[in-house]
Order: sequence, then C-alpha cells, then structure tokens
Amino acid sequence: MDNFNFASIMGDQTNSLPEQIANHILKKIFIGELVQGARLIETNIAKELNVSNIPVRESFYILQNTGVVERLPRKGVHVKAISKQEMDDYTDALVELFKLGIDFSKSKWNEEKYAQLKQYLIGAQEALRQKNILEYVVNVHRLCGYVFQVAENKAFSKFYSDITFITNAYSQMKWGDVERTKGRYIYLEEMVHAIVQADFEKAKEAFEILTRQSLNI
Repeated sequence: MDNFNFASIMGDQTNSLPEQIANHILKKIFIGELVQGARLIETNIAKELNVSNIPVRESFYILQNTGVVERLPRKGVHVKAISKQEMDDYTDALVELFKLGIDFSKSKWNEEKYAQLKQYLIGAQEALRQKNILEYVVNVHRLCGYVFQVAENKAFSKFYSDITFITNAYSQMKWGDVERTKGRYIYLEEMVHAIVQADFEKAKEAFEILTRQSLNI
C-alpha cells in the first residue's frame, strides 16, 4: 500500500485485491462516472466486482488515506468534494514542490537519466496520439515524478504522490478535452528539453504553465 500512487491506476493483477478495487474506483472518478460528493456503497461495489465486502472496505481506507474519498458520520463513504480554492492551493503547492525538486536534482542528471525522461515523454506522446487520456496523464505523472527520483529526496516524492492523487483525480474535466490537452503538451515537451539542456529555470516555467493550465478548474 505504501507504493500506491496515481500511476497505480494502470496497475495489473500484481496489485492486491483492495488496490485493484481502489484503482477501479479511482478510474471512475477520473473519467467523471463518479462525481464529487457521490456516495460509495460497499455492497453495490462488491456485487459489481463479484468480491466480498472486506476488500471493498479496505479499498475505501486506501482511497481515504489519499484524500480522494471521505467517511462522513452517519452518511457513509463519499467521493470527496474539492472546492476551487482547495484546488488552487494544491496547484500552488505542486508548482513550488516541483521547483524544489528541480533544484535538488540539478547536479544528479546524466545521460541514462535523460534517456529515461525522454522515454516517459515518448509514452505520453503516444498515448495522446491514441487519445488515451488516462494513459497520457499517468505518463505525465511518472515523467514529472521522475524529477523527484533523480533528486533522491523521499519526502519530496511522498508529497508529490499525495498532491497528485487529488489534482489528477479532480482535473478530469480539463484532461478530458483532448484538443486542449494536445495544446498543453508543448509545455511538457519544452520542460523535458529544458532539463536535458540544463536550463532549469525554463523547466520550472514550463512545468508551471502546464500545471496551471491543466488544473485551473
């Protein structure tokens, strides 16, 4: 469960059953099938997936820990409602965190790491070409998160995972517009090229534009 993050949404049968169920719920939130405030009924989900109630209950705890769902007294489990102000706060935090990640990673890049970064970019580009927005967002998540791996700072990686659970899940209205997403892709490409060229300030600027345009709901 400690490794459960937004990229886990593309997980396979190697995930535990509760994590697979959590992924199932998360995907429904991302595509807008489950809207903010929607109640999650344990027995209904268990019947839908042909599982017992126990792993469904455990999946609720996983998603509750990420901040995506909340348990309300006498009202059960609901998809958490996020206000515009909250999303703005998360966006500001994400932008500042990325700047720190870039600063900590500056001296740690090498050809192998550049190659991995470019590979994530190729994955995002291909997913976008196929209009697979979920896979595109996961690749973007992995690409940006890779900066924190290079920075070798576990706290930054944890904060990034926590924030992007919220921002990715609740920005589906923006991500879902394929043409606008294609228009924003240029900033992702610009960010990667800037990192490879060691123009770290430009990389920060490109990430901020990409993030604010993507999360301004």
